[in-house]
Amino acid sequence: MTAKITDRPLMKAGRKPSNPPADATERVRELAADGWSIVGIASRLGADPKTFGQWLERDPSLQEAFDLGREQERQTLHNIIYRKAVEKEDITAAIMLLNSRHGYRNDQSDQGNRVNVTIALPGAMTLQQFTAIGKNEDNG
Repeated sequence: MTAKITDRPLMKAGRKPSNPPADATERVRELAADGWSIVGIASRLGADPKTFGQWLERDPSLQEAFDLGREQERQTLHNIIYRKAVEKEDITAAIMLLNSRHGYRNDQSDQGNRVNVTIALPGAMTLQQFTAIGKNEDNG
């Protein structure tokens, strides 16, 4: 017969946390800079995406490497679009940069060729005010 649960020592559930590879910081920065997702980076490091997320939470230098890699990717993409907009005078690229960097928005794009009808209603009236309007229109 088994002993009661209160007689046994309590054990923590799950495995002991794993550690990232020795060269993980540099590899994470390079992979993030090349546009790899968290799932892809985890796969390249031989880890589950949840495990990789835990590594990022536990190791500030690893999180910083990931953030720096993402910023490097963003800067590279920005430079490509900027050069296309300025040097090649690409209007689409210029509009995209104005929208994303400077908050320009074309709010009428979803309006298309729709007709816009506005109906203005008078405020509340008493019966005497309403009948007076009707009499004025008949006399006019």
